[in-house]
This record gives sequence, structure tokens and C-alpha cells, in this order.
Amino acid sequence: MRTFLAALGVTLTVAALGPGAVPAAAADRNGAATGTLIVNGVSHTDPRGCYPSNGSFVSVVNNTDRTVRIYPNSACSGQSEGWLAPGGRAVMYGSSVSVD
Repeated sequence: MRTFLAALGVTLTVAALGPGAVPAAAADRNGAATGTLIVNGVSHTDPRGCYPSNGSFVSVVNNTDRTVRIYPNSACSGQSEGWLAPGGRAVMYGSSVSVD
């Protein structure tokens, strides 16, 4: 009876999450974000890592499921200048963008 109740609880939980629910490991895909990141007009699908902007200002459109950070140097190192949440867009001082 306990096994039946445990299985029923799991089934009800999965049903409540809905058909779009996926395990975290499947959604992570080795650290890549899901969606599109646009850095200075260049589109990156399912981005991961650091993207230099080749300038001192960067235009970012974050159509991913991750927060991105903007850095003052081209190597995404040191203290970040700011961050941009999923769905956000901004033009700001920075020379690279990193996907968290």
C-alpha cells in the first residue's frame, strides 16, 4: 500500500507540473542556455561561455533562460559591470558578455 501511495504522489506531482516540465539535467544541456543571445546584432543560439563585443559599449538582447553578465574587458574576467535577466535588453558599458 505504501508503494502505491508513493507512486500516486509522484504521478500527481508530475501531472501538476504539466507537459512542459523537464528534469533539470535535460534543461541544462552541459551549461548552455536555452534560447538566443544577441550581442551587438550577432545572434547566438543556445549560448554558453564568453562573447566579446569588440568595443567599449555593448548592445545585448537576452532571449535565453539565463542571466547574463557584462564585463569591462574582452575576456569576461574580473568584476562585472552589470547583469541582464532573461527577456531583458540593454546598451551599456562593457566589452564582453558571459552566460551564467
